[in-house]
Amino acid sequence: MSTGLLLLIALAVAVVAGLGYLQVRRRAAQAGGAQAKRERDSLDTVAAWPPEATRLLTAGERTAHETLVKAMPECVIFSQVPLARFIRVPRRHSYAEWLARVGHLSADFLICDRASLVIAAVALQSAQESDGAARRRARMARVMKAAGIKVFVWREQAIPTPAAARDLITQGKGIRDRESSTADSTASRTEGPSRVASDKLPIPEVVADLVEDLPRREPPPTTWFDDLDTLPPAHDPARKWPGS
Repeated sequence: MSTGLLLLIALAVAVVAGLGYLQVRRRAAQAGGAQAKRERDSLDTVAAWPPEATRLLTAGERTAHETLVKAMPECVIFSQVPLARFIRVPRRHSYAEWLARVGHLSADFLICDRASLVIAAVALQSAQESDGAARRRARMARVMKAAGIKVFVWREQAIPTPAAARDLITQGKGIRDRESSTADSTASRTEGPSRVASDKLPIPEVVADLVEDLPRREPPPTTWFDDLDTLPPAHDPARKWPGS
């Protein structure tokens, strides 16, 4: 038997052995995954994860909330609301995947009318904000802007006074108006106080102006979350999502 034939036979044996080993590993991994799932399912929710009540807001968030309540007494202020609660999306694609991308992110504060329709949002930027937190905030702001919701970014160490916050919100200078806001600021310095006074509107008129084009829809039904039990999210933590 030639040397070449022996090498070919040895190579074939090695390939078969390798495939067999991989198959055994795959089956072992599947069995281990099934066992782990059974163990997770057998855990009691309360006993395995003993719950403990904590504060909903940090000190900076409480200050921002008090500022908004004083600045916008005609409105209702909500805090830490997930996007999935106040933004509706088409059902063409997996809702579970959308939820994994951005739906689980929470808006720091929502400014709503008395019928709970969202008028604007405030994102609070902490003094020690990580790069990941900044990316999540930018992604969330992009979604809200696409939904027609004005977004204001406040720095935790420089929260405006109620009067200043009222002026910002009533003038409607959110993220998407940042460039025009800069232009208006320059014009106000050149044209004097009369220009600034003429731009300010009473709160009721501003609220009506901000929400007049928004459809008055009911919030997304809570049954949407049932999709998570049937549609596996195609979420890969290492994957770069568009716009992130």
